[in-house]
Amino acid sequence: MSNVKTAVIENRVNENVVRLVAFFVLIFALATIATGWVALPLYLSVDFFFRAFTNIKPPFALAGQYLARTLHLEVKPIYAPPKKFAASIGFVFSVVISALLLTSHVDIAWIVTGVLAVFATLESVFSICAGCYVYSWIVAPLIEKFK
Repeated sequence: MSNVKTAVIENRVNENVVRLVAFFVLIFALATIATGWVALPLYLSVDFFFRAFTNIKPPFALAGQYLARTLHLEVKPIYAPPKKFAASIGFVFSVVISALLLTSHVDIAWIVTGVLAVFATLESVFSICAGCYVYSWIVAPLIEKFK
């Protein structure tokens, strides 16, 4: 029984930390639009990669945890797999933005960055995770179908 309880705890993340991380992503996205500096989406790519595909906590997650503790925000555990899936989508967006900037397709990069900024705003301000909806409606049913 303790293994099941541990697995459930391990499959959770703190929603308040996730929202703070989304705010950091929003700031980097807006800064990318303002400056066109390719280092920003490259950094986002690395941060999203670690959140989506590893158990290593990247700087945004660590900063979010620190800020949540400092602000005495309550811990609100939520199911982690949809958030990891959303981070994988963020990784793809960040890589695409970086590639567009590196190949001087700045106008298209701004559009893609704007979309990323909208999703980050939805998560950070309204706790709406678009990638989580995709996970729940498409990915989870496919996982169940092929079990």
